[in-house]
Amino acid sequence: MVGDPSNQEQLLALASFLPVLEAAEFSAGEMVSSPDTVDGVSRFPHGNPREAVGHFLDMLYEQNWVVPFDWQLWMETQGGVNLFAEDGVALASASPEQLCKMLTTFVRRDRFSWGDPLMGDFESGLITRIVRRAHVLSQSSIEDA
Repeated sequence: MVGDPSNQEQLLALASFLPVLEAAEFSAGEMVSSPDTVDGVSRFPHGNPREAVGHFLDMLYEQNWVVPFDWQLWMETQGGVNLFAEDGVALASASPEQLCKMLTTFVRRDRFSWGDPLMGDFESGLITRIVRRAHVLSQSSIEDA
């Protein structure tokens, strides 16, 4: 699923965001509520992501971490459910392909939802845990080389 599951460049590009995400001052952004229009039309709150989030998303596309597949069906499978579980057990041993599916799911789900769930995924630490796993995989790839 990832361009090449052993592709060191992809893993390193993802892992390179670990210091940014683990920084004490990191924030994915903020929710902004725009006032209703003068003719009474209500506006939905929307996310105002920080620059680092934009860079992260750009990298996901540039490094082919966002791929076409049936993410809606996959996230309801037992494998998908396990990877998203709060205990993090399955994520701790996730393969590059599984990380790719998770990242694609985050990006695609965000496109089809109100309330910017991607910002919530950053704030909950789930994306940081994915990036940590990529870091571990990238180090394993280096040691195996």
